[in-house]
Amino acid sequence: MKNYLPYAMLFLILPTALAADSPEPYKQTAASYRLYGGGLGDPTAPGPNDKKIAFSIDGSAARQIFDAIGPDQQDACTEGSGTRLRSRDNENLVCMLSKENKYSCSFGFDLISGKSIGGSIC
Repeated sequence: MKNYLPYAMLFLILPTALAADSPEPYKQTAASYRLYGGGLGDPTAPGPNDKKIAFSIDGSAARQIFDAIGPDQQDACTEGSGTRLRSRDNENLVCMLSKENKYSCSFGFDLISGKSIGGSIC
């Protein structure tokens, strides 16, 4: 009979090794959201064929996202204001750090198509 002890040891060690590399648990954060139709600059009531949602989050969750998506980018909306801006996904995810050290991120989704869209405008 073959010696299966090395394999048994692997199964005892493997969960411990994987636990060290497992992601953090979900954390709670405060968020604001808006359901709308039309565009963010000219919103209308959502309709059966036009439903979107925009989210805005602040605080430590926004800081973690801001730190993860660096580097800073130049932006005409924030130029000269002391605000730092970072974005991803063609600016559908935008995070800012104000000169007062307040973090905020915005993003959105088209609820009909499921595609990501911007969550804020200039």
